[in-house]
Amino acid sequence: MRRRTVIVWVAGVAGLSGCLFADDRHDGPPELLGFGEIEVVIDGSSVDLSEDRFQAEHADNYSLAFHLHEGDDFWYMEGEEPVTFAEGIDALPYFAYEHASGADIVTYDGAVYDGRDPGTELTFLVDDDEVDPTQYVLSDGDDLHLEITTEG
Repeated sequence: MRRRTVIVWVAGVAGLSGCLFADDRHDGPPELLGFGEIEVVIDGSSVDLSEDRFQAEHADNYSLAFHLHEGDDFWYMEGEEPVTFAEGIDALPYFAYEHASGADIVTYDGAVYDGRDPGTELTFLVDDDEVDPTQYVLSDGDDLHLEITTEG
């Protein structure tokens, strides 16, 4: 029975090793503030966040504050301060977030999804509850879901 416990523990540590050990951009290992699942859906199609271009190991512009790693489907948050949902989306490669005139605006791969446009809706969910992405500070274990729908 103890052998299984050790195997599970080692597998868990190995899965986090990309976050817990220093790399050439940092002096020492940052503090892991949390991790959880994330999904982005645009007009009914999930964005494949497991693509190399989104993973910290392959992206030139990844953020330590909020990032993804190859080999799993989790977001990771490290550093001194937790980030908001909006800051997390903005930190992902190929994504940008801004808030203008009371509306959420997400850019993905050059396509702009502006909540001020008629027929465009952006919904930010944490554990199936709708949240204001600029106010909601992420916590360990949060299940994040961004749903973007457009007419057309």
